[in-house]
Amino acid sequence: MIGSNLQLKNMTWPEIGQKIKNGQDSVIINLASMEQHGLHLPECTDEVIGLGLACGLAERLGDALVAPSIIPGLSEHHLALPGSLSLRPEIFKGIIEDYVTCYKNHGFKKFILVASHGGNMDTANKMADEFNVRFQDDCFISALTLESLMKILMTYEMENNMPTGSCGGHACAFETSIMLYFAPELVKMDKAKAGYVGLPSKELIDNMFENGILGISEIGVIGDPTLATRELGEKFYNSVLDDMEKHVRELLK
Repeated sequence: MIGSNLQLKNMTWPEIGQKIKNGQDSVIINLASMEQHGLHLPECTDEVIGLGLACGLAERLGDALVAPSIIPGLSEHHLALPGSLSLRPEIFKGIIEDYVTCYKNHGFKKFILVASHGGNMDTANKMADEFNVRFQDDCFISALTLESLMKILMTYEMENNMPTGSCGGHACAFETSIMLYFAPELVKMDKAKAGYVGLPSKELIDNMFENGILGISEIGVIGDPTLATRELGEKFYNSVLDDMEKHVRELLK
């Protein structure tokens, strides 16, 4: 895995303490999920992708370390399909707050939330804003928004002459490509099948969150994973990292 040497869970406490003293006072927290990802991707997809993005961002920033991922997340709209888990919103928020409290006590000053699951992104944005008001001596950033991610996906569809909606955002050409890049052994491409393919409108997203994934796709896929390749996965990964790095550097104190 990219950046395994930057993950706090792989370090001893003296190593962590020394790194903080040496100026590595930023911690990146991946807000992931444990939920269905169609017929071909594992339940851990958002964790794998999010941890890869968090480690890649830490490498680029230079002074950041990566916390253990927070899983599950807010995935109520996937619960109709076996294996999916979802936390109550107040529990999810409480876990994030407990992470922040612990790491603040250890000396971290900058906190970067990377929501690798769309259902977590609004909460990540709101909590970063709330923490910045409560803890004004520290810095809190939500590194990725649903809007910025969808812009990246639509750009890649156009640049690669892919049908609109191929990168729909869930078990699609985008996520499947990144999984082929990070963890190809977990991808069952022979079972990949297109789900809902079309314009990812606000109405569609609202319908999914209100009525569940089965209201959109009976196999739990939004997009067309059959178009995925490892090469696209590397491109997607770097494009998302570019967007995150630019956003984070603009907001770091």
